[in-house]
Amino acid sequence: MPPKPRRSVAALSVGGHDAPESSPAMSTRSKSTPDSDLRSHDGSNPSHESWSGRLTRSRAKQIGQVLPIQAVESPGISSNNKKKRKRREIEEDTAKKQAQMSSSAEGHGTLASRPLPPMHPPTTPRVRKSSRITRLEEGKLISPRTGFVISWDRATKRAMIVTLSTYFKKKPHEPQPEVHLPDKSIVQGRLIFMNRHYNLSILEITSDLPLQVPAFGSASKYGQKILALSRDENMSLVARRGAITWSDGSFMWRNHYMFVDCDVPEGGVGGPVVDSCGSSIAMVHRAGPGAVIISISIICTFFEMWKQFSCVARPVFDVDLRSVELAGVSLREELSVKHNINGGFMVKRIADDSALEHLGVRRGDVIFFEDECGTSLPEIEDYLLSLGWRYLQGMKSMVLKLLVHDIEGPCKETITLPLEFSVDSGKKKRVISIAKK
Repeated sequence: MPPKPRRSVAALSVGGHDAPESSPAMSTRSKSTPDSDLRSHDGSNPSHESWSGRLTRSRAKQIGQVLPIQAVESPGISSNNKKKRKRREIEEDTAKKQAQMSSSAEGHGTLASRPLPPMHPPTTPRVRKSSRITRLEEGKLISPRTGFVISWDRATKRAMIVTLSTYFKKKPHEPQPEVHLPDKSIVQGRLIFMNRHYNLSILEITSDLPLQVPAFGSASKYGQKILALSRDENMSLVARRGAITWSDGSFMWRNHYMFVDCDVPEGGVGGPVVDSCGSSIAMVHRAGPGAVIISISIICTFFEMWKQFSCVARPVFDVDLRSVELAGVSLREELSVKHNINGGFMVKRIADDSALEHLGVRRGDVIFFEDECGTSLPEIEDYLLSLGWRYLQGMKSMVLKLLVHDIEGPCKETITLPLEFSVDSGKKKRVISIAKK
């Protein structure tokens, strides 16, 4: 009987075109690490050039525990030819990796070359159950809130009131809200503008009672002592003493939230937050322990923009951020020691298929704004609103320049984002693209 032809195990195929798309190790990392789209560095694998001699089945079994092995039948290829082909593949693969590492070190074109993360399903905001003070009127559930006068015309006796718009529905058949004044009289209000991004509404009322516009302070500051004002179901003034905490938060591309350490009652939503001098510095956005507030600088710019242009414009910037300065001590130390990063903003989440994503920004990156626009998230929001103001004034070509650090790799690159603007007139929201000149 003629001898059976012998089979041989072919060379390893790692990193080349014949390599499998992923290994079990990479699959496990992708499941356990949200930022699986960031560049991974395979510096722990043994060098291919150190392998010599014949690759037996036992040797292949040992190596197969670390790297994927591809077995094929090659009865007609000599040992020398196989070694030459293997050496050529290794040299090409090494040259390719060196070119990639050199490009990464220079920081040119490496952000956008990173793979896109998997698409996220649409996020549905959670509705928090609460014990709001409610009453029924004409068969409809009314949820009281607090607001404050932002404009008063003594001649016409008309006042503008800013409040939250969580439950307002601007439809012809919906009843207009009632406004309870400090003297406990009730007047009919008219909803004239509502903005979804900031969740703010402007009401107009006519009153014989002279109303006073409060003094407005500067932007809210972390650590500032405050009083959160509201009215209870008997229209009695209620104050909660506390301070603005050293923390930030973002949700659904809204990075302007701040927090206080006191428990604001449910009726305090939309109420003013005042400093030790009695000046209004914020508005309560969400009641309860650790209440959420919005800086008065954002509210005043919002109102003045609507008053002058009958709309509110803001750049489309669909990314949730976290300030590095307010991060935990261990994270700040790691960023400082390993990457020489002592400021900026870490990307928590970025919108799928957004312009920033296509430019290469990924979750976990740290970004710096090239313009002098502040070191806190509320200051960044003030800056974005100022860009919206410039757009409404006629400046139609604007860009954002961002320095992006890939902390999972050596990449550091400055990108230019051509701005799109979201213009909300209260009737129909539209997004306008601005092309770079």
